[in-house]
Amino acid sequence: MPVLALDTCTDRCSVAVLSDDRILAEVDLKVSSGHAGRLLKVIDTLLDMAGCPAANIDLIAVGRGPGSFTGIRIGIATAKGLATALACPLKGVCSLDAMARAALPAGLPIMPILDARKGEVFCALYSSTGERQCAYLNVTPETVRAYVSGPTLFLGNGLELYADRLAKDLGPDFLPAPEALWYPKAAVIGAMAGESPADAAVDVNPLYIRASDAALALKKA
Repeated sequence: MPVLALDTCTDRCSVAVLSDDRILAEVDLKVSSGHAGRLLKVIDTLLDMAGCPAANIDLIAVGRGPGSFTGIRIGIATAKGLATALACPLKGVCSLDAMARAALPAGLPIMPILDARKGEVFCALYSSTGERQCAYLNVTPETVRAYVSGPTLFLGNGLELYADRLAKDLGPDFLPAPEALWYPKAAVIGAMAGESPADAAVDVNPLYIRASDAALALKKA
């Protein structure tokens, strides 16, 4: 079953084509000016690289956040449009869940941390076998230590900003993962989406965790 997967919740554009648990093609690009102008071009190129016509895609998988509000919307809107055009099911996967899965086998608890701006992070704690141990969180870096009770593998672009602070707060319990694990991987999202049947009628919605600036401004008004 060919699967097209994508994630645009960070400044990395990740797209992959999978079939029968094999990665046919995958690309991860750093995007400096937004995803909207290049995502469809990347998808077209990747399908060509994989030798998989768009009409052969049986499932589309998309990372639904948390992360960049604009990036999440672009990814999900693109995935929905393609699913409609190709008449195939669509399935969403939490980007934090995918990051934790990519780190397995870890041998210790895992905490993906994504930059949420405003001095905050999106994160969640996972067991050494990948089961989520708490709610999806939007917290300050200082609050993270309340969820850590021993050596923990940390990954995510939040480490670019807060690695020193976490190391100071957590000491030997802070174990940073290689940068290759800091971003959601479309291939992992596609594999997770393919593990259970997708219902074409299910609406995939963004996982924001906190309200957008526009929503907060509207509430104040």
